[in-house]
Amino acid sequence: MRFDPGKLAVQYYFGDLQYWKLPKLACDALEAGWDGPALRRLAGLATTRDGSEIRADDLRTDEIDSAFREMGVNAPISKDEARLILAIESASRAMDGSSNIFDEATHVRIHLCWFSDPPDLLSRIVKLSEEAKHAPRSQWARIEADLKNAFADLLMFKKVHRSE
Repeated sequence: MRFDPGKLAVQYYFGDLQYWKLPKLACDALEAGWDGPALRRLAGLATTRDGSEIRADDLRTDEIDSAFREMGVNAPISKDEARLILAIESASRAMDGSSNIFDEATHVRIHLCWFSDPPDLLSRIVKLSEEAKHAPRSQWARIEADLKNAFADLLMFKKVHRSE
């Protein structure tokens, strides 16, 4: 599997990558050819002298940000930006058929938006996912078509904003 610092950073800043995995990932980054003082310090935490587990207070936020920057990531990434990147990944999976569109909409609603008020860019997907929960079978085709349009609009947003 290819080492992808950008994907790891999105997972970390969203909250899906636990802090205690970072030292091992820093070792993996060094082995993959990235290098820098923050990465080396972080990798050094992978093995402790007394065998104890790493604690959250062993890691400094600025050092984690620096380690990601040493791997070419524009860190830190805001939680909202990370959520949007993850939602775009869901949209891509839904649209290319590698995942079920209803499953991806549910993922956006539950995991990325936490059942709360979604950002505007994701509100259509969340509303349609909520509607699909109790919709009769006769409505599924319409909801699926609406979800395809909502996901396509999200992907178009990505395309437009990438070219700016």
